[in-house]
Amino acid sequence: MLRVMVQALKLAAVLVLAAVIVIAAQRALVARLEATSQPAGTPVVFQVQQDESIDSIAERLHEAGLIRSPAYFKLRIRLSNADTRIRAGRFTLYTGMSVDQIIRTLTTAPGVQVVRVRFQEGWRAEQYADELVRVGILSSPQQFLDVLQASRWQTRFPFLADVPSTATIEGFLFPDTYEFRIDATPEEIVETLLQNFDRRVPAEDRARAQELDRTFYQVLIIASIVEREAVIPEERPIIASVFYNRLRENMPLQADPTVQYALGTPQDWWPSLDNLPDLATVDSLYNTYRYAGFPPGPICNPSRASIEAALSPTQTDYLYFVTRGDGSGAHVFARTYEEHVHNIREQHGG
Repeated sequence: MLRVMVQALKLAAVLVLAAVIVIAAQRALVARLEATSQPAGTPVVFQVQQDESIDSIAERLHEAGLIRSPAYFKLRIRLSNADTRIRAGRFTLYTGMSVDQIIRTLTTAPGVQVVRVRFQEGWRAEQYADELVRVGILSSPQQFLDVLQASRWQTRFPFLADVPSTATIEGFLFPDTYEFRIDATPEEIVETLLQNFDRRVPAEDRARAQELDRTFYQVLIIASIVEREAVIPEERPIIASVFYNRLRENMPLQADPTVQYALGTPQDWWPSLDNLPDLATVDSLYNTYRYAGFPPGPICNPSRASIEAALSPTQTDYLYFVTRGDGSGAHVFARTYEEHVHNIREQHGG
C-alpha cells in the first residue's frame, strides 16, 4: 500500500512539474511575441526626462492615453524592479500597448528601438517627411527634405545620373514598409530608400527605357503621373501609352495630378482642382496644361507596378481619357478629340 502511495505521489509531482513547465513556456512565448511584435495602434512620441519620477511618468502616460491606471503602472514597475532601469530619452509608444510592453520599451535604450514605417505608393516626399515625424523618428519634416538634393547622392547611386543636380530625388524614394532605428538620421533613412529602389528596380529594368528612346528619369516621370491617375491596375500601361502618344504628337500631357503637385500645401498635398475652371492659369512648370513636354521631375514616388507600366506601355493610338461616371475609377479612352468630347458628355453629362 505504501509503495502505491509513493508511486502516486511521484506521478502527481511529475504532473505538477509538467504543468508548471507548460505554463512557464506559454508565458515566455507570449512575452517574446509581445516584445517583438509591432503594435498596431497610433504612435505616440513619449519623452522621459532625466531623473523623472515614476509618479510623473505614470501620470503623463495616462494623460497621453497610453495607460488606464497610473496606480497599476506603478505596481507593475515595482513588481518587475524596473524603477531603476527606465531610461531618459525619446521613445515611440503605441496606443493599445500593454503595460508590460510599455515598461519593456522604456527600459530599453532608445537607440536600439526599432520603428516600423509604411510609405504609401503615390506619396510625395513631403508626405514621407510628415510620416517620419508622426512615428517619432524625426522632429521636423524639413530634416528629411533638406537631404533630398540629387547632387548629394549621385556619386553613390549612379542610377541618379540623369537627375538634374539641382533637383531632388523625388520618385526614387521607393514606397514600401521599412524598419528604422528610433535614432536614425535623415541621411540613413534616404540611403535605405535608395538601396531598396536599386534592388526593386534593377539596372536591367532601368536599361529598358532605351527601347522607348527615353532616359529612365523620363520614364519615372511618366510612372509617377500614372501612379496618381490610375485606379484600376490593368489600366496603368494604357494610361502610360496615352502620355507617350501625346509626347510623340507634341501635345501637352494635360495631367491633373501635376497641377495638384504644383498647388500642394502642408494642409493638403493633393488639393482638389474642382474650383479651378481654367487649369492653365496655374503658373508652374509642373502645370502640364500650360507647358508641353515633361514636367521638371516626378510628382510622387510610384509603385513598381506603375514603373513597369511606364517601361512597357500598351501599344495604342489613344490620346485622351476620362473617368467613367459610375464611380469605379475606370476610364474611357479615345483616339480623337471629338470622340473624347462625346465620352465626357456620355459619362458626366453636359
